[in-house]
Amino acid sequence: VSTNQLGTDELLVKIGCEKSYFSSDKIIKDHFRAKLRVAPEITFYAPAEIYQIQMPAKNRKPVIFVDKRNH
Repeated sequence: VSTNQLGTDELLVKIGCEKSYFSSDKIIKDHFRAKLRVAPEITFYAPAEIYQIQMPAKNRKPVIFVDKRNH
């Protein structure tokens, strides 16, 4: 979650999978839109890249949610 130039929250969802499916992108966006009333930006990564993001070198617990909003 981050703050965009307009001062509103922006949601980025990073998904780990072997292949990116553009039809899945729309389904995921629609699900978020229905539940949270926000359409996130969806990006697909290799599972190994997601693991590196979740497990930084100095952390012993996985990082699941990153809040980069300006408070």
